[in-house]
Amino acid sequence: MPQTAVALRTLIAAAVALPLSLSACGDKDGYKGKPKSPARKWIDSPQSGSADDKFIKIPSLGVTFEIPDTRYVFKNCHEPAHNPEPPNDWIPLVRCASEGFGGGDSDWEEGGSEGSEAEAIAMTFYITPKERPIDERAVAYFRTQYQSAGLTVNELSYNDDYHNKRGIYAELQAPSEDSANPATEIVQFMFPYKDVVLIARMEYPFGDTRSVSTDWSAIMWYFNFEMPAG
Repeated sequence: MPQTAVALRTLIAAAVALPLSLSACGDKDGYKGKPKSPARKWIDSPQSGSADDKFIKIPSLGVTFEIPDTRYVFKNCHEPAHNPEPPNDWIPLVRCASEGFGGGDSDWEEGGSEGSEAEAIAMTFYITPKERPIDERAVAYFRTQYQSAGLTVNELSYNDDYHNKRGIYAELQAPSEDSANPATEIVQFMFPYKDVVLIARMEYPFGDTRSVSTDWSAIMWYFNFEMPAG
């Protein structure tokens, strides 16, 4: 991939992450000085889970992901290493990707419905400490931040029940360096639990005709989080 494209991708990721102001590192106290929840403590010392043909489970965090039977693009689902990923230091939990996706992950399945020339893309669930409210009043704040970063906001809304989750849904477009058309489309959903925020995120080339939206909906439904006992 050309260096300009890599630089643009890094800028896009930073722009989307910037309004959260979230980091995997924090003070000894939890959100607003309260004691850390078990999930927040997990961020400080992540523990791997287990996987089989049907489930990916991280019991120490309360994450259960049932791998959907039908996936058109994101056919390779696995638990990545729980290392904070740049540029925002979110910790990946579960990743489903298309054929050929790299990023330090291995053991991909063979095959895939997309053509050999299609760009490798992924949908990833992350966790990070909560440092600001993620509620209805936060929508205006995020809209301003995204627009200030040069992103086009196609949709931004707070949802009480989005695939059995509550949080802020965003559809964004990042500009291209040398074209009037956007370079990248970004779909992201942030859903908080006490002092942590979970984030589902995917990005793909503008105008991509693969069934990413269908896969997104199926995968969102089957990701479940329950705060572990203290």
